Amino acid sequence: MVSTTKKRRSRKKEVVTHTCMVEPFDIAMYHTRDGEGLSSLQQRFGNWLRGLSFPSRFIYWQMPADLRDRIQYVADLARHENDTLKKQILMENRRNYEQLQNAANYHRSFCGIGMWTDDSITSNAVASSVSGSFDTPAYVSPWPKLFEGNYRLSEPHSSFNYWHLRPVGRPGGRMYFAFMSSYEFMPVDWNFFRPLRQVLALPYPLALCIDFPKTWDRNEAISSIEGTLLATKVHLSTTTSEDSKSGKKYIDCKKTLDELNSGDLLHDIQIVIGVAAPDRESLKKACDEITARTKAFFRLRHDVGQQQAKAALFFSDKSTKLIGNEPTTWQVTSREAALLLGPLGYRKLSGLAGTMRGQSADGAFPFFYNSWPKKKIATHEIVVGLTGSGKTFSLNCFLSRQYIEEGVAFDLLEPMGHGKIIAEAVGAPLFTPSAHETNMNPLDIMYPDPTEQVIHVIRLVETMLGRQFSGTQQGNHQKALVGQALARLYGVNRGVDLFSIQTHQTPIIEDLCDELARIEAKSHVQRIARDLADEIAGLCTGAGPYARFVNATTNLDLSFRGKRTPRVFSFNKMSNDPELLAIAYTQVLTAIRRDSLADEVPRTIAVDEVYRLMQHPSLLDFLVEAVKTFRTRRKKVIVIDQQMRVFLSSEKAKLLFENCPIRVVFNQRSGMDVFREHVAFQHLTEQHLQTISSLGRGYFLLDIQDHGVFYLYMKASQAEVSRFGDS
Repeated sequence: MVSTTKKRRSRKKEVVTHTCMVEPFDIAMYHTRDGEGLSSLQQRFGNWLRGLSFPSRFIYWQMPADLRDRIQYVADLARHENDTLKKQILMENRRNYEQLQNAANYHRSFCGIGMWTDDSITSNAVASSVSGSFDTPAYVSPWPKLFEGNYRLSEPHSSFNYWHLRPVGRPGGRMYFAFMSSYEFMPVDWNFFRPLRQVLALPYPLALCIDFPKTWDRNEAISSIEGTLLATKVHLSTTTSEDSKSGKKYIDCKKTLDELNSGDLLHDIQIVIGVAAPDRESLKKACDEITARTKAFFRLRHDVGQQQAKAALFFSDKSTKLIGNEPTTWQVTSREAALLLGPLGYRKLSGLAGTMRGQSADGAFPFFYNSWPKKKIATHEIVVGLTGSGKTFSLNCFLSRQYIEEGVAFDLLEPMGHGKIIAEAVGAPLFTPSAHETNMNPLDIMYPDPTEQVIHVIRLVETMLGRQFSGTQQGNHQKALVGQALARLYGVNRGVDLFSIQTHQTPIIEDLCDELARIEAKSHVQRIARDLADEIAGLCTGAGPYARFVNATTNLDLSFRGKRTPRVFSFNKMSNDPELLAIAYTQVLTAIRRDSLADEVPRTIAVDEVYRLMQHPSLLDFLVEAVKTFRTRRKKVIVIDQQMRVFLSSEKAKLLFENCPIRVVFNQRSGMDVFREHVAFQHLTEQHLQTISSLGRGYFLLDIQDHGVFYLYMKASQAEVSRFGDS
């Protein structure tokens, strides 16, 4: 019994440290007109705090950032580029980044949550709790170091009359640091934006710590507050002069008591702010500005002597108890403490890798995103926006930037004719298939596997006939007969390698009709074969309406294997021939598929006006297959339409939606029911929905699964406006 007790005591003393990083979100997306958005966010943060039973800490690091690395990267590309047009665009893009750099002060930030628990709780459980409570990604990770190298505690100096830390050895441009701790909270109203956002808007490297060393038992907290309330009441009843401070304290105690009785907890809280500067004069200026911006809300003191060095440890994974600094905590309820977590919503410049998708709607930072975050995986996306919302212009800017700066070529398929704008802008070949000038042989080899090739051609035949074979006994016969005829034409029984068949050797539609008519079988089956041959021939050979387009050797080079150049296919000349348009789309897309699976070179395939394709089952099947298979070959698919409901209109269409983790949403004022009702958009706030329904031209929400929702504006350079303005 004794040994068991000792074991329990030893386990009770064991403390496990958990640290995780948290992805900041955009708090503006909760700023609804009625105020409910921010209230719900405060409630969510408060609920997390009400569940605390261990010491915890919120950390926010911020440092000035700029675009110099991106500017240098683009300048280097331009210097080594031999193509005159690409070199010109690179120089234009570099100037655009320079203008962005000169027009704003950017910051880069990190958020972290730490917790010190017993060994019954895992780090993954802490990260999961944070992610679920704050509705933003959180992952187990050590915190980044506040500074590198050796530092020495420095006494007050003529240039900075407070204790601070200075670099020793070879400074190498390293900063001076000073730390200030809160010691009194003022009786004023806080919110998510005051005072912390005002502090974090300063152009200095800053570190903010909100430390929760103790969460009180509710009953103990109520007893403590009742005692303070009684003492304040006695003081007010005996004082002969007006004491507004004590009066406000009495009111605050009553409010605190009400909040505790309604479910809140009481937390001991201390704020620690660290600031860095290249010299003592700049350090003094920074500290003075921080103190000026916070003095109406809380008092800050400069930590003295060893307390200054210990204050730096609040930005490490060391618990408050082990730091051992002089405590100057203040007692705050959960719903009020929730406001101190506001910096989680202060999104800043996150990185420069990938392609610039736009600028934050408030102009705070440009947003870059890498569509190939993993070695062999591409991320597909859906783009929706009403006519005039700016989606085509934005798409042109994105495809151009990705091609010119990242070397990722693209294929753009669109039915309206606007593709010529980007084709001219980047020097891409423009293909404009026409029912009277173009030949596209449906029997062209697109698959190495005979079964897949036969199924592909059968789908095209069904498209030309305007009906599917399956469903009836005769239809099943027809499908089998076409397959039999194709197997003979391709020499499947002789083991012919399909990819060895050259374009000029490929059989055409009239060969298929002849082969169907020659099939030997039972009389009723033979009759079905000949009737089918006559039906196909009547449409696709001789004077048939489709003959000019389909009954000849293909005269477009659809292959891009080994090429890293973009291509544009505009089908506007075929808008009056829906069946031929479907065949043209299918052949182009299938050729893209054929070459896409042959290598792992990144490439983007953008398909506009997808609803037109969805009217043809074979095309929809192809798109679904493409989004499932292309990503592992580093091919990115972008599907574009006016309404999001297009991608949720059928079970097959939903497969497109589910395989596209990036959703780019321009104005959707006439299709908001989908966003309000479909389970896929439950993570959107009321402010998100209000924003989507009223987005101006060029503004959009970039919703990236497991990454966040970004409110952006397509910030284009003057050169891009000149190139793509008509789109």
